[in-house]
Order: sequence, then structure tokens, then C-alpha cells
Amino acid sequence: MTPTSEDSTARAVQSVAHGDDAAPAGHDAQAARASLSVLLERLGLPILFAIMVVVFCLLRPDTFATSANFQTITITQSVLVVLALALMIPLIGGRFDVSVGSTLGFSSILCAGMMSRHGWPLVAVVVLAIVVGVAIGLVNGVIVAYLGVNSLIATLGTATVISGLVQAYSKGIPVSSGLSQTLTDLGSGTLLGIPDLFVLAVVLGVIVWFGITQTVYGRTLFAVGSNLSAARLTGVRVKPVVLTSFVFSGVIAGVGGLLQIASTGNGDPTVGGVNFIVPAVAAVFLGATTWQPGKYNVFGTFLGLFFVGSMVGGLTLVGAAPWVTSVFNGAALVIAIAVSAQIRRHRTGSLEVGT
Repeated sequence: MTPTSEDSTARAVQSVAHGDDAAPAGHDAQAARASLSVLLERLGLPILFAIMVVVFCLLRPDTFATSANFQTITITQSVLVVLALALMIPLIGGRFDVSVGSTLGFSSILCAGMMSRHGWPLVAVVVLAIVVGVAIGLVNGVIVAYLGVNSLIATLGTATVISGLVQAYSKGIPVSSGLSQTLTDLGSGTLLGIPDLFVLAVVLGVIVWFGITQTVYGRTLFAVGSNLSAARLTGVRVKPVVLTSFVFSGVIAGVGGLLQIASTGNGDPTVGGVNFIVPAVAAVFLGATTWQPGKYNVFGTFLGLFFVGSMVGGLTLVGAAPWVTSVFNGAALVIAIAVSAQIRRHRTGSLEVGT
């Protein structure tokens, strides 16, 4: 016997009254919304990046949409990638190292000077760059971890001292003669059509990724940055972990100084100021809004930096005034930090007052 429409209606009303289907339907809808939210968090920046590239390709097909332009962007951002990686490590541990730009600049001018004035070979200046990074990292780490000084204040002071030393050593004059040909050739060399500088930046990125995600130290560093008190209660030796994060940061920045020489063909005493590091800082915080939202991560940092670099390059090609670059970099930094904070609030249910 075929059921009548009245019977069907009665069963539907009874089902709703007893809530038989409401809970599963509501649960499925909530799960779908949560999945969509996570997907948008992970892919929001890549989608925005793709839209931006398409727009500039349409506006400037003869300049922006060329392999030469993308290669230029890749080369110019490679040094900043290294700088961003140096910034990221202390940030994972809840500390801020604003001296990485000055460390990079000091390593650059000192290594260039040793090659130019004293004929040091490339191997020797590579060791020198690492030593410079270790020394500055140790100073920062001791001041922050063992003297209890706020990391922003401590590293700002260190950066100021380093800037003075750079000027004293260089007298404000770039060093461009007597440099290692092998080093300077990196700035124009390619591997299978990919700039050598970018290849080196990717290699360094893989090393950093492995260190922060696949080692005990990396997991400990995340624990310290997530909850210092809880990490201490679980037996983590917090001070050595924080100290080491500054040392690693300094080493990466020191190596970045060599890549800076390769990129520009000289040691430039003006490199390393606030305007120099802002794109890298913005990239690190943008990276924390994508791929692994709420966590500083290597892939997101790469993506964030090339998003900023491509946007600035596109704005330049469409004829934007020079001041637009500074405005965009500053705005990108503030927006990235704000979005990161909102993601953290969404995940933890609380939002701390800015300090």
C-alpha cells in the first residue's frame, strides 16, 4: 500500500518533534563550517597571491608577466628570505630579534672588507660570517635569557651598537673590489634556470624546517613560545633554549651577509636598517596566517615574502610613487600581525592586550 502524503507529513513532524535528525544535521553543518574555515585559513594567502599575480599580469603583460621579472623578484627576495628565517626562530620561542638586519649588514661589510683589504679566501670569510653570527647571537641570548631584558629592547640596543661599528669600520664607503669571484657569480648564476641565490635560500629553508619540526629542540622551542610556565614545569631548561634560538638566528643572519654580497656585488654599509627588515618581519607574520595558521612556519614565510615582493614589484611597474612601497610594507606588517592575533584568538578563545 502506497503511503499517503498525510502519513509522510505525520512521520516528518514526529521525527522533528523527537529530534531524530536535528542533531546529526546540525553536527554535519557545524563540521562543514569548521572545515571550510580551516581551508580558508590555510589557503587564503595563496589565493590572494594568485589573484594579485593575475591582476598585474593583465595590467602589465609586457613587463610583469615575463620570466625576467619573476627571476628578478626571486633574486631580490632571496636575501630577505634568509633574513626572515633568522627572525622566525626566536619568534617561535616567543622572542623578537630586531638585530638580525644589522647582523646581516655587519657580516656583509666585514667579510667584504676582509676579502678586499686582506685577501681572505671564500672559505675563511664563510667561517667569519658564522663566527660573527654566533658572537652576536650569544650577546643577545645572554642579555635576554640570563639578564631578563625584554628581547625587543635588548636587540634594538644591539642593533644600534652594530650600526655604529659598521660605520666605524667602513667609514660609510661600500666595498666592491677584491671580492671572491665565486661569491659574486652567485648573484647572476642559475641552476636549471633557477637563480643560485634562491636555490641556497631554499636549502637553508629546508634545514630550518627540519630543525624546528623534526627535532626535539624544535618541539621544545615551540613549547617555550607557546607557554613558558608550562614548559618550565615539564622540566624544560628554558634559558638555554632561548639563548640557543638567538645563536641560530645570528648564524643565519651572518650567512645572509654573504648572500647580500653575492646579490649586490659589494659590501654596503647602509644595509640592515629598519626599512630593510620590515618586509621580512611582515613575511614571517603573514606566514603564520597560512598553511599552518597560528604557527610560524617556513613555507608560509616563503609565501608571505614573495607575496610582499611581488606586490611591491607590481606596484612599481604600474607607476606607483616611491612612497607607496613604504606604506604597503608597513601596512602589510600591521595587517599580518593583526590577522595572526585574530587566528590565535579564534583557536584559543582569548586575546591578550598588546604589549
